[in-house]
Amino acid sequence: MTVNEIYEVEIEANIPIVMRDGVTLLADIYYPKADGKFPVLLMRSPYDKSHSEFMSYLHPEWYARQGFIVVTQDSRGKYASEGEFNPFHYERQDGLDTIKFVKDLPRSNGKVGMYGFSYVGATQLHPAVENPEGLTAIAPAFTNDGYYEDWSYKNGATHLAFLQSWSAFLSLDQAMRKGKPEAARKLMKINTTINEEYDHLPLTDHPLIDSDITSFYYEWLSHPTFDEYWKKWHLGDKYNQLNVPSLHIGGWYDIFIEGTIRNYTGISKLNKNQKLVIGPWYHMPWTNFVGDIYFGEEANNVVDDIQVRWYDYWLKGNENGIMDEPPVSIFVMGENKWRQEHEWPLARTQYTPYYIHSKGRANSVNGDGSLDRQTPNQEIPDIYVYNPLDPVPSVGGHSCCNAAITPMGPKDQRIIEGRNDVMVYTSNVLTEDLEVTGPVEAIIYASSSANDTDFTVKLVDVHPDGKAINLLEGIQRASYRDSNEDPSPIIPGEIYEYRFQVGNTSNLFKQGHRIRIEISSSNFPAFDVNLNSFRIDKDGTYADSKLATQKIYHDERHPTQLILPIIPR
Repeated sequence: MTVNEIYEVEIEANIPIVMRDGVTLLADIYYPKADGKFPVLLMRSPYDKSHSEFMSYLHPEWYARQGFIVVTQDSRGKYASEGEFNPFHYERQDGLDTIKFVKDLPRSNGKVGMYGFSYVGATQLHPAVENPEGLTAIAPAFTNDGYYEDWSYKNGATHLAFLQSWSAFLSLDQAMRKGKPEAARKLMKINTTINEEYDHLPLTDHPLIDSDITSFYYEWLSHPTFDEYWKKWHLGDKYNQLNVPSLHIGGWYDIFIEGTIRNYTGISKLNKNQKLVIGPWYHMPWTNFVGDIYFGEEANNVVDDIQVRWYDYWLKGNENGIMDEPPVSIFVMGENKWRQEHEWPLARTQYTPYYIHSKGRANSVNGDGSLDRQTPNQEIPDIYVYNPLDPVPSVGGHSCCNAAITPMGPKDQRIIEGRNDVMVYTSNVLTEDLEVTGPVEAIIYASSSANDTDFTVKLVDVHPDGKAINLLEGIQRASYRDSNEDPSPIIPGEIYEYRFQVGNTSNLFKQGHRIRIEISSSNFPAFDVNLNSFRIDKDGTYADSKLATQKIYHDERHPTQLILPIIPR
């Protein structure tokens, strides 16, 4: 068998695989038409095995032509499989049982790899923690390290657009299985007219989300803190158990990019044979045109080719050099080129604070906000009023999963920078290229007239023509400033330091561009609105909302800043 040998393919559909509790899951198996034994590639998905995440990957038949037995299976309770679907609950045990079955297929060489993105990354990682016999390598893509932070919530704020649209999409099959076509129609409406429904309150009583069909949505809302419910699925506590070679794949604008990076960095510190690939993409599809930006031909989807090289090495034993290459491959936006690195974050990073300044009039792009490396002296704060009934609309960003109905990708921010509740701080024109690659941290000194509120921040690349392209956006719910487990109200009028991770990126700010920071108190519908009334539950209504007067401080004692990871060039 050679790397370049191409096979004809035969398919066996709806093959039953019985789980340990007697529930039968169905799978399609794609065999190379040839004598001999072949390694297995397994995809376990709640999105219909016949689709096989075709919106991003090449078809399973293509992989089978490369010399793999490809098995695509419907998750428990989804499409052709028996049982009740409950996100994440059965993925470990069902994954282990399925791996054992496919490892022992008559034409299998006993080596199993897994692939898939988003939820299908979870169906790989959870059984992989057990290091089952036969599981030789995995390729979890665009997935997270848990299902609280950066999945359902972000520093206390609810990932609203993602949570509602994804829950509705995932439940369409359940509605039809339970004989509730009207519920299916309502769920479909969420994914066609979602912008008319995002502002419904309370979140715990949505008119289009049936609590019988989509019970997990309401269950997740009933756990707004990082409690034992979430901890049982948190992979970060299990990295020391995961010894399976893993190819971690992500995109700079993906909703789960932080979890993807945490998986790579956490596992690679403890175990060998980990790789990380990050393109300029959002959740799907993975193309060279993302949001408003064309990233060039180098940004074409390379995932299928990389995965074949990965599995040729680990499952077939082909010495193709992939493990001789540096473990990290990143796409540097702005420069629009791939680059290989030996670690993440980069060892040569110079973490550099950029401080905000103004004369108290940073309101909107027409204000006097500025940004530089000089620490502030005596400056008066910037003041704005946050109205939960008129939140700052989300324009692009890190969401999922359909750009038409959820805010995704790089977009021109000028449409919101004219608002007086958006504080804008812009650097001078850069006289030379400046690379920012790595984790970005925000330190915001602020007070509020409310006992709870949100503070948001964006990192923006301002082009010479004035176009303002978002790179990162972060949010901090004030009551969660110290802990995701034990939120507490703030004292109105008191100045607090809000220190939080904005996210990871890689961007070359080119000569002639400017760096911009935006600060506000809402980013809707990417995140739910804070009603400026402290409460942990999600039962609040607009009757609970209050105006909040916000002050952003930037003086010697309160140097609000963004810490940028500068890479010398």
